[in-house]
Amino acid sequence: MTAVKPVLDAYLEWNLILGLAALIWLAARVVLSKTTLSRGFVAQLRTLKVLCLCVSLSPLLALGVSALASHTPAKGTVAIGDIAVAAYLRGDIAMPATQFETLLNTRQRWVELLLSGDHPVLDIVLALLAMVSVVYAVRLVRDGLSIRETVKASFLWRRSAKVDIRLSDRIAVPFAVRGLRRRHVVLPSHLLDSPRELRFALAHELEHIRAGDVEWELGFEILRPLLFWNPAYILLKYQFDRLRELACDQSVVVRRGINAQDYTACLLDYCARTVVHGSPRVLNVALVTGGKAKKVLRQRVIALGDAPSMHRQLPFMLLGQTVLFALILGLAAASVQQTEDWSHDRLMLSTVVNLERLEARNQGN
Repeated sequence: MTAVKPVLDAYLEWNLILGLAALIWLAARVVLSKTTLSRGFVAQLRTLKVLCLCVSLSPLLALGVSALASHTPAKGTVAIGDIAVAAYLRGDIAMPATQFETLLNTRQRWVELLLSGDHPVLDIVLALLAMVSVVYAVRLVRDGLSIRETVKASFLWRRSAKVDIRLSDRIAVPFAVRGLRRRHVVLPSHLLDSPRELRFALAHELEHIRAGDVEWELGFEILRPLLFWNPAYILLKYQFDRLRELACDQSVVVRRGINAQDYTACLLDYCARTVVHGSPRVLNVALVTGGKAKKVLRQRVIALGDAPSMHRQLPFMLLGQTVLFALILGLAAASVQQTEDWSHDRLMLSTVVNLERLEARNQGN
């Protein structure tokens, strides 16, 4: 149990930071909706990626924040537990010491409860969650092997410095994927009979690769077995899937000089034919399941119409967002970390608790 506890603590802390990130994203969406970037999906996707990157780096950001706090003139701490103990010893919190210590150790008691194995109902819930996690992990491996087999069985049509363009008779929907060394765009062979659709599909998938969407989607899918139960993960992944397609459409018609009206007509035709054939996945990246592209089809058409005016480079805004998210998440990650049990303030609190218990015992006698 001693070896598992630090891992469980880190896992719980990371999920708390992920929940905070979801709230930050909802607030950012409200702010963006009031600006000219309300339909600037490229900028919105970059904002979401920066936020997710800060979540991934939150343990390192927490170390940086703690180091900065220790070098301030007051040599303070940002951990909530230490701040609360210091406030209690100053007399800012009025409650019995034993009650305050119980409240302070709530998280530690819950962790010990999870690891104790003394509660059958809790053990059953944890076992069910573990089973679902294994199912997602097996599905991830299965899908990965299936895609790998599809790529290996496809025909190499074109090759550039970083990307292989392949043709396959096994698929009806083009997709982009990456291997250990190279990235691949796999196109249905029948697109060779329609140069117009071939051009649009190829431009779409190459734009996904240029934007790094394949790696981001792979990262989200790898985390699914660990975070499938967390509403914050579900929200952020749904938002990424939605914005990825909308931003890609806008980038295609702006960066690659494709007529937005022609691209929209091709998208609608392709959607109609795909739905008729019972395959609702339209122009998606590999490892994406469900009919999410179908749900946002109307938004994609609107986004294409707004693409020329919405595709703007705002480096200063992106830099400001990065700094802001890093500060907020770094401070939050440092504040929720478990603190040392034998710090000076903790020893003083323990002494007060023991004196209070001794006084209660003497009064009882």
